[in-house]
Amino acid sequence: MKRMILLILLPALAGCATPRETCIKSAARDLSVVNGLIVQTEANLERGYGVRREAYTSSRVDLCLGSRGYRSSRVGYGWNYCTVPETRYRNVPVTIDMDVERRKLAELKRTRERLAREAKPKIEYCDAKYPLN
Repeated sequence: MKRMILLILLPALAGCATPRETCIKSAARDLSVVNGLIVQTEANLERGYGVRREAYTSSRVDLCLGSRGYRSSRVGYGWNYCTVPETRYRNVPVTIDMDVERRKLAELKRTRERLAREAKPKIEYCDAKYPLN
């Protein structure tokens, strides 16, 4: 029983970050978002088109526990096939204005420089508060 509890708690404990990691991630959150946008914009310029994620619904066949088709007085339920709806995503190409994307990339790079300057003292504070042993 104790092993079972440990196996259940292990994934939850594996996801825990140290206070230092949490502090640094919090200090550089905006910088991380801007870096992701820069990567996305550069990829759009390289491809020549943008990509939008579009949700669509499909269904899959699964085994379900139910009472359909089972008339036994003893059991009253059994396994049968059922369709289960699920949401999936696909990438759809979209047109972009290359000049607008270039201006957006230049602005994002300026923003990244500003955010890096602002995040530096916060990260240094995290390093001082939670030093590596």
